[in-house]
Amino acid sequence: MLLRNKKILLRMGVLVIFCLISLNYIIIQGIALGSTASSANLLDCENPFISKEIALLFQDNFEDGISENWELESGWEIKSEKDNYVLSGSGHRWACPHVSGWTDYTIKADIKIIRGGLHFNIRYNTGEVSSRYFLGIRQSALYLSKQIGEDFFDLIELSKSLNLKKWNKFKISVEGNNIKVYINNTLKINYNDDDIAIRTGGFAFETLDKSRVDIDNINVTGVKLVQKVKWVKTGGPIGGLGYDIRIHPQDKRIMFVTDNPSGVNKSYDGGNTWVQRNEGITVRSGSSGDGIPIFSLSIDHNNPNIVWAGTQGMKGIFKSTDGGETWTKKDNGIEEWNEISIRNFGIHPQNSDIVFAGTEISTGILGKEFDKAKGKIYKTEDGGENWHCVWKGDSLARFIIFDQTNPNIIYASTGIFDSEAYNNTGVGILKSTDGGNTWKQINNGITNLFVGFLEMHPRNPRILSAAAGMNASSSRGGIYRTINGGEDWKQVLSGYVFTVVTFSPSNPDIIYAGSSGAFYRSEDGGDTWKKFTKSNGNYGPPGIRAGVPISAVVDPDDPMTIFVNNYGGGAFKSTDGARTWEVSSKGYTGADLFRICIESGNSDIVYTIGRTGPFRSFSGGQGWTGLQFGPANEAEWNTIAMNPSNPKEIIIADEHTGHIYKSRDGGNKWIIVFEPDKNIGDVLNRHGFKAIAYAPSSPNIIYAGMRKGRRSIDGDLSPGPSFGMYKSTDGGNTWKEINSGLDTPLININCIAVHPINSDIVYIGTWRDGVYKTTNGGENWEPVNGGLVSLDVRSLAIDTKNPEVVYAGMAEGAGIFKTTNGGEYWEGINSGIQVECPSFLQRVGQVKPGVSLTKTKRLTGKDYYSIPWTNIKSIVIDPINSEIIYAADYSLGVYMSTDGGISWNTINDGLSTKAVNSMAISANGKILYAATSGEGVFRLDLGESKIGSSKFNQKTENNKINSLLDQLREKHEKGEDKN
Repeated sequence: MLLRNKKILLRMGVLVIFCLISLNYIIIQGIALGSTASSANLLDCENPFISKEIALLFQDNFEDGISENWELESGWEIKSEKDNYVLSGSGHRWACPHVSGWTDYTIKADIKIIRGGLHFNIRYNTGEVSSRYFLGIRQSALYLSKQIGEDFFDLIELSKSLNLKKWNKFKISVEGNNIKVYINNTLKINYNDDDIAIRTGGFAFETLDKSRVDIDNINVTGVKLVQKVKWVKTGGPIGGLGYDIRIHPQDKRIMFVTDNPSGVNKSYDGGNTWVQRNEGITVRSGSSGDGIPIFSLSIDHNNPNIVWAGTQGMKGIFKSTDGGETWTKKDNGIEEWNEISIRNFGIHPQNSDIVFAGTEISTGILGKEFDKAKGKIYKTEDGGENWHCVWKGDSLARFIIFDQTNPNIIYASTGIFDSEAYNNTGVGILKSTDGGNTWKQINNGITNLFVGFLEMHPRNPRILSAAAGMNASSSRGGIYRTINGGEDWKQVLSGYVFTVVTFSPSNPDIIYAGSSGAFYRSEDGGDTWKKFTKSNGNYGPPGIRAGVPISAVVDPDDPMTIFVNNYGGGAFKSTDGARTWEVSSKGYTGADLFRICIESGNSDIVYTIGRTGPFRSFSGGQGWTGLQFGPANEAEWNTIAMNPSNPKEIIIADEHTGHIYKSRDGGNKWIIVFEPDKNIGDVLNRHGFKAIAYAPSSPNIIYAGMRKGRRSIDGDLSPGPSFGMYKSTDGGNTWKEINSGLDTPLININCIAVHPINSDIVYIGTWRDGVYKTTNGGENWEPVNGGLVSLDVRSLAIDTKNPEVVYAGMAEGAGIFKTTNGGEYWEGINSGIQVECPSFLQRVGQVKPGVSLTKTKRLTGKDYYSIPWTNIKSIVIDPINSEIIYAADYSLGVYMSTDGGISWNTINDGLSTKAVNSMAISANGKILYAATSGEGVFRLDLGESKIGSSKFNQKTENNKINSLLDQLREKHEKGEDKN
């Protein structure tokens, strides 16, 4: 195998990386690297949830002449050929069907090469980092290659003569790590990929430069796993990366909010409820490739049926002509790819074909805290068919605003609170007087050039207000106002990093301004302001820290009603002029959750915690209440734990400051029970308790493990040591450090598992140092890593029926390991687990000759964990039958085993995002919850639900599943499952 692209990404500049799957392990296990059980053997074990069938997965002969099943780049079309229709492509362009996630399948297609060549892509996966196999088809050659991220590998090449302008029948079969290629019923390639085989993915066609190809009669068959009950999305709690919020100019009941990763969300009732409207938006992001990374959205006031939407962190401009119901990609001419974010659109007030797009261009260079960005302004004059750049500079471009009375005058703001400028100082506000052809800075009076929000007075275009500030800047921000079209500016509000400012359309003397700590209202055009904040120093609904207000809009008829969208997720509404707030996000969530737990006596009472804080549900997830009261007011959170004997006793921990909080009333009141004596909290030295575990046999004993902040672990900031393990013996009121034996360079704790009977026996999983065990309550720790091939341990679970059995979930491509002797030796149990690891993460000595280990760019966290590798974040064991195990992969969803981990099957039906961080199972083993990164909480009813709501009841199937589970449990109790 030859490496054809030497742009190798190396995590955080560390040269030696722990081996993700070692050669010795492969020999011991007797399997090829990354191999899984073939589809024929997937269901040999008894599984009450899954059946298997061979099915037609996709078919298209194009006879209807339409392309609704495809995303076709310019150059591809469905055209008539005599009395037939075919898919025809020319130039270096892509044709992608709306499919993904297949495992083993056979695809047939008739292909005619008219000139040049074609890449026939199989197991094709998109996202921030893509992967695929591709069959190169040319007149004189046939070759099979592979791509993972930026690495391209030649697998096999054959000399082959194909007749130009003649139809040839191609068939490609992929099963496990084997790929077979047939041409006109003759086998041409039979290849086993024993080096990080790509296990899933769809297909696509890619015509090459100066090529023209026709394709017809596509047919895909394969194994289809049918899950008998499905996950149900609870719709909460709130969270995500909110961005824009808009009100329809003619019907205020219609509103839009954008959120990454939930995409475009539309309301038909004035923001009371929301539904996702992403049909036609084809880009995906995130670790599982399920996120919809829509950032910006603007409504054309000339014709409100036209709506524009732009993506974050990848190329993508989408246009709707039916009021945001469906979308078409319109980004021809945008030069960037994954480094671009579309920040805003400015639409000509008299010509809907003229649109400007403000963009951020990531440089991959880390500043004091954030990425140092450049920016561009793109322009289209034909309704989005073609775009060209009209400005580029050293800070991102956000708002673009036309003078409604003279469209040749355009304003643009640059910068935002969480992005540093490439030139360090910022660019400020720009103005064009020739329709956007040329631009000049107009910053007289502005002292902070990171202007994240700009709005024009609704009746006087010479009056504009700007909100400025950037978190990593030494100078604070402010609200600025001009009354002469930007000739000079006056600061009218100071002291904070301000992120929004907006006028009331019906009474422009009423202006609102917002920061992460407070909201302000002026009733005299900005001369004086009233400040509104909660007692804990933030704004937002009770129990919720709202995050950073990033977009705001005032009701067109009521100046006291304002809507706000937030970084951190969630839309909020105030009807009393920003004095008090309520959640206005029902129907969507982009919540990034890290931990979930269930009350043992009532599986409808659920607690979860994520970036936006702790939440509680009394209704099995149908409704959620925020729990950030009193001192529990941090910006980022890590974990939550519940006393198994007293479920009203809750402990939570934040990510940045190392605090532990305790509640004795289910989260309504909190006290700080631990404050570190370390100097931590600044951006490069943030630490928090990632794992907290009560001892089941003695709940007064609690163990807690600290870890560096998420950005350090994910690779966005430099790695380094944390502060290890702590213990409380009085229910969390006092704590002591217990690090004897943890003589490791990093001492970052990911997870903790306490013995169910002996509170002195504890296992901890660390980041890059493996598993440690204590048998004396933490007085001393010893490594127990025999048999492990990776030392990045993300999850641990002890079999309560046989505590010598422990399961470990690994990151970075190693899968799941099991010990049956208390950690003396571990064995991989990955039959059915899709084990993947990019080649550039293997240890020195295993990398192919000629591969450069030079770091080519800063690898950000969102890129790092979007690479398709195995990362087992959570393992839970059925409390009745410990042979039934559930494991969550951060990229591939939830696996289930009914035989103690001997074999695994995915159970992802209904799980619209497969990026699962944490799971919890009810005491009777009949309800499973999953906390995801991007869509909040999901619920799977393994038996009959107690909830009355029909959306959680699947009684017929649940009763069947319940019966089968009971049969499995009965067999387990009798010992029959051992035969």
